[in-house]
Amino acid sequence: MTFNAKAEALRLKNEKKLISKKRFKPSKLDIHKHKLLALHKEATSIACLQRWLLRKGVKTHWSTVKRWIDKNA
Repeated sequence: MTFNAKAEALRLKNEKKLISKKRFKPSKLDIHKHKLLALHKEATSIACLQRWLLRKGVKTHWSTVKRWIDKNA
């Protein structure tokens, strides 16, 4: 039995496509998008945004808020 590297590589790539499907789950911060962006525009710190979200009932980590702001602002 001979080893066919091309065929094996093709099979592995196809398996990867099946395994690593993109999973998209919307962020719980998206609900407050307009208010968060408005507060950020007023030079509110990330920590203040996190506290504001906590008052709204959204428990999240500081780094999550920062990543979300970096992505959406």
